[in-house]
Amino acid sequence: MEEMKTVNIFKRYKQEENAFTNGLISILSLSTLDNEPLVDNFFRDVLNFPVFGDTKERKFYVLSNTDGTADAGIRGADGCIWFETKIFSGTLREDQVNSHLLKLSQQPESLRRLVLLTPDDSQSLYIKKFCSDKKEIVHIEWRKVYRFLKEFSREKEGILPEIIKQFLTQISRMVFERDIAGIIQKINFGHESEVFADKYLDEMKNGVWDEWRTPRFYKELDGTGRKLLLYDRTRKAITVEIEIAKVVGPDEVDESKAYPWSNQFEKESISILNKPIQLKQIRLVPGFENFGVHRKDRSPYRNITREQYQALKIDEQTGDDN
Repeated sequence: MEEMKTVNIFKRYKQEENAFTNGLISILSLSTLDNEPLVDNFFRDVLNFPVFGDTKERKFYVLSNTDGTADAGIRGADGCIWFETKIFSGTLREDQVNSHLLKLSQQPESLRRLVLLTPDDSQSLYIKKFCSDKKEIVHIEWRKVYRFLKEFSREKEGILPEIIKQFLTQISRMVFERDIAGIIQKINFGHESEVFADKYLDEMKNGVWDEWRTPRFYKELDGTGRKLLLYDRTRKAITVEIEIAKVVGPDEVDESKAYPWSNQFEKESISILNKPIQLKQIRLVPGFENFGVHRKDRSPYRNITREQYQALKIDEQTGDDN
């Protein structure tokens, strides 16, 4: 396996995700120069790993761009962690992950883990398919890393905390604000869509629906694990959240239909919101101030970024009705 002999925070990469991997590993490496417990805390609080190796023994490295290698690693006494990093959701490849696992199994350390660091929801069925029954795999959301580093930099002063703050700005701008979590679809009730306001929620609960049909291809849903949020105009609220497994294009039979595109659900992912997300709550999310406003918002759907989705869900969880 090819490794960089030293981690360099200024190294340039053609792929953006490699730059983010290098940034994280470089920050962890630099923290050891100040005898900060950042790495040990990262193991415990973010990765939920037992701490292995002391500060002087650990090696931090970003792997070469050789095909088939993970993006980065940390090695210490009897422990080896590899990182596969993505900055867009739904972009993990099963063949790539399996290749990493095979090579990781050949390493001499007794503690071996492959960390999948992505913007995806760790509780999504998409991610669970990668992690189920594989103790060597751990999925970590970028948001969890962000919160951990933000808390550390808030309590400290000096060069390292300032570097971390700059890194956090990049994570926010280049990961959270660009990654599409899914869409908010305004339901068109009626015989043409075959969706009826007085029936669809009970039908969802009873498993009648396994897909959501749209008049055209919404590319923002064509990413494994993306969210479909259904906005009910009669109730003036988002009432349902569903994880989309895949999007299927129109076949010869469907081409004549008004809704030929099939957005197929992940089984068991339908969530009927006990507390629907009200319109006034949606409009609190940056970028959605004019959602549903007559003549200002005529689109049948709206993309929602990872940052906007998080803001929407935080308000839902806290019960903010302002």
